[in-house]
Amino acid sequence: MIEVNIDGSGFTNAAIELGAAIDQIPYIMARTLNDAANATRSYLIHQTWQSSVQVRNQSFMNAALTTKGERASKGDLSVTIYDKLGRANLALHAKSGTRMGVTGSLAIPPTGAVSRTARGVPQGQRPRNLKNSFRKGDVIYQRVGKNRLRLMYVLKQQAKIKKDVPFYADFARVMIAELERNLARNIARAMSTRRPR
Repeated sequence: MIEVNIDGSGFTNAAIELGAAIDQIPYIMARTLNDAANATRSYLIHQTWQSSVQVRNQSFMNAALTTKGERASKGDLSVTIYDKLGRANLALHAKSGTRMGVTGSLAIPPTGAVSRTARGVPQGQRPRNLKNSFRKGDVIYQRVGKNRLRLMYVLKQQAKIKKDVPFYADFARVMIAELERNLARNIARAMSTRRPR
């Protein structure tokens, strides 16, 4: 979950200066927050993620990051962009940390030992399905030919994931820029449909 607190008083004052009626402020702010969250989600998917990691599955991040269920309303002026799949350790990529094995050890392939596709490691190269392989200590080898062994996996209880995707910084920067960009349009929209009092 990506969460940044923004002082809304400046936006409220700006909305009033731009001609917003007080009774329309909650609606205007909710709509502006949702517009900004949609634009920020798109930026995180297409800019932040794409420029930070080697992307093999172009549709993964679009499926993972969502705002659905966490949108702003007149009674709750907050939005959240969150990882609904929970499969890529996105929080660890944003903050760094340690990934632990869920049911045992993590099988970590040395660079180039295992190919990856858009769906991850192919079934035939996963540790349990690897043909002509055996485990010795914390290492899985594969027999290649008669007299050669190839190191395929090193087994570890945990693995460090470095901070390599600036989700939080980009979220805060793009959200504020989008709030400023969308505010005037949403004021005009709200005031054009407001019933006279």
